[in-house]
Amino acid sequence: MRKRWRGAWLLLLALETFGFQEGDPEEPTGLMCYQMGPSRGMNCTWPSRTGPEANTTYTLHYQSLKFKRNQTRSSQAPAGQSWVVIGRSSLTHNENYAVWVEAGDGTQITPRLTLTPHEIVKPDPPVLSLVDVTPVVTVTWTNPQWPQHFSLDLACHLRYRVSGTPNWTRVHEEDVEPNIYEFSSLEPFTAYEVQARCIPGDRKGFWSDWSPSQTFRTPEAAPLGLVDVWRVASPPESGETSLLLLWKPLNSEAARGVIRSYSLAFRSGSNSSESLESACCNVSLPSRTTHVWISANNHVGRTQPAYLSLERQDLPAPAGVRAVAVHGQDLLVTWEPSKDPLEGEPTEYLVEWAEECSSSKAASLDWVRRPAGTHRALLTGDFRPRVPYQVRVYGLYPGGFGASAPVRAYIQEGVPSAGPQGLQDHSISKEASIISWEAIPLAQRNGHITHYTLYLATPTESPQTYQPIAATETSYNLSGLEPGTSYQLWMTGSTSAGEGNASSIHLFHTPDSRWEAVLASLLAVGFLLFLACVLGAVLHVQLLDLCQKVLPSWCWEKVPDATHSRIMLHEDPHSYRGPLVRAAAAEEPPITELHIAEPAEHVNHGYSTLPQLESPVPARPHGAGADDGPGSKPRTEELGPSSLEEAWGEQAPVISGYEKHFMPTLEEVLGLA
Repeated sequence: MRKRWRGAWLLLLALETFGFQEGDPEEPTGLMCYQMGPSRGMNCTWPSRTGPEANTTYTLHYQSLKFKRNQTRSSQAPAGQSWVVIGRSSLTHNENYAVWVEAGDGTQITPRLTLTPHEIVKPDPPVLSLVDVTPVVTVTWTNPQWPQHFSLDLACHLRYRVSGTPNWTRVHEEDVEPNIYEFSSLEPFTAYEVQARCIPGDRKGFWSDWSPSQTFRTPEAAPLGLVDVWRVASPPESGETSLLLLWKPLNSEAARGVIRSYSLAFRSGSNSSESLESACCNVSLPSRTTHVWISANNHVGRTQPAYLSLERQDLPAPAGVRAVAVHGQDLLVTWEPSKDPLEGEPTEYLVEWAEECSSSKAASLDWVRRPAGTHRALLTGDFRPRVPYQVRVYGLYPGGFGASAPVRAYIQEGVPSAGPQGLQDHSISKEASIISWEAIPLAQRNGHITHYTLYLATPTESPQTYQPIAATETSYNLSGLEPGTSYQLWMTGSTSAGEGNASSIHLFHTPDSRWEAVLASLLAVGFLLFLACVLGAVLHVQLLDLCQKVLPSWCWEKVPDATHSRIMLHEDPHSYRGPLVRAAAAEEPPITELHIAEPAEHVNHGYSTLPQLESPVPARPHGAGADDGPGSKPRTEELGPSSLEEAWGEQAPVISGYEKHFMPTLEEVLGLA
């Protein structure tokens, strides 16, 4: 009978543990009791009702089956409470009990459970302590107080885990010595927590609760692995291009301690190597650097040096790079291998990405490495939606690297927040115009522009739509416009997420048709004038001869200008008033009468034959003779041509064109004409 009840109790315990129930699923059926330590009372719990009967009052009944047969006692729980504690004084050691629970209406809600108190003891958890952590971690624990009449031994379990992780590692029971355990396979410089629990040695009863965690950190060890190093070209403050060396800090598993510094060695061409110590995680090097070595140091040792070759940067590069979003949070990058007959396939690939609109590429730059033979990489990180990322794949060789063409990728696209910029129109006829624009700024695209849409409207008509316009276009030819009409124009851009915001409205006016006639007339008149000028320049001689024959002489003859006569008076230049005007003098000059006789022969030396005329002779210089005074009489001399020339000397009269035109000729004077 006792074995039968014990089997039933174990079955109910298993059903309760794995969530199985009997009868109506809404009715609680599980009942579990355990003794809280070897000298305290018994705690019994059961599932409570839900819904309107949540505040039901429950009563626990326990009946003696061995010493005080058929004696039943009860313990009532407060309303809504589904557990009760029976004091140790109400229980008899080695007694067998039948236990069940009834609701307030007298309904039995659990099957009868048969138990013996000393076989359902649940010990208190042990108390852990840390003995030493160098060179191995040693943990000890103290068992809870245990009376002599109970089992002398407690069997204990240990478990441990890295702090902050969800999964525990169980220590095999046969590896645990009584009350002590040494950990020998833990990771260096790692925080751990350990717990323990115990059960009576005969396995009759319950496991105690797990003890509070005892935490510790393992000792440091020399770091492992290689530093992940890369570079980016960066303009420093001096304005000259420099090399910014970047590297990632070692993870805790590889660092195995506190990384104090990084040791760098670099070389430029054939120069000797230079060394320096730096903190994490970048340093500027000369732009001519061709080889770099870097190691990480902690208190115990350092890593093997990682090598980066920058000697050549034009080696064969991967091709066909594509980047697509995966699940809206990662980027999948694929590429075709870079194969060269001379260089072969790279020793490894490096995938680099950075925010394209970032003011500093180095601030947002990240990268991952993939071994040779791998042609895809899943990029994970703190990607932001609607932000453009520039992705590039490098093939790394022992002597340098080759870079692919960059591609732009979005983790999640949105509609553009602005339209095309700087709309302009250029009229090519009264019915057609060319519309040009600038692309949407990259920061406002929010995705890959698939096409543009152009809207055209007049004040009296609804807008007309022109789409799709390729995203690579920056102009569009509008035809079929009305002459002399005002138009309103605006544009939008679209991505895979939809159409974005519109640009500012651009106003333009098509030319009026009447201006074409005016312009044609002006061009015709201008052409005729030009033709007349050309003909006049070519045929001016013939036209001048024609005018001389047709028009009167006064229309074409050249009349001398008297104001430009070359006759000059040999007087005081300050008293000159013109060719025929003399200033009034204080006294008249002397007058000399000349009697010019007719020469025997009308032959001269370059002059026409003239009769002898009385002509005044210029006054001689002052003091020439007494007879030359102002009171002397005029005198008469006969002068020939040579005498005239001698008399005038260098002051001979100048014969101008004016006199030649208006004065009578020699033939007219002599009456020969």
